[in-house]
Amino acid sequence: MLARAGGTVAATDRDVLTVSGLPAERIGALLSGHAVPFSEVSAHRASLEEAYMELTRDAVEFRSEAAR
Repeated sequence: MLARAGGTVAATDRDVLTVSGLPAERIGALLSGHAVPFSEVSAHRASLEEAYMELTRDAVEFRSEAAR
């Protein structure tokens, strides 16, 4: 239901879903409207550093040699 409403949903832990693309108020309303039990909905904004690290996580300047 969250994906159909335009959100991107990822299970990030056993009891945790991360939803992007929808405001917290809309997520809470959708969950309540569909009788889905939940204990918390909170908004999180990545810091500039977190965003940079996420964007560049696969880029490396130096690599170590393979073990022989």
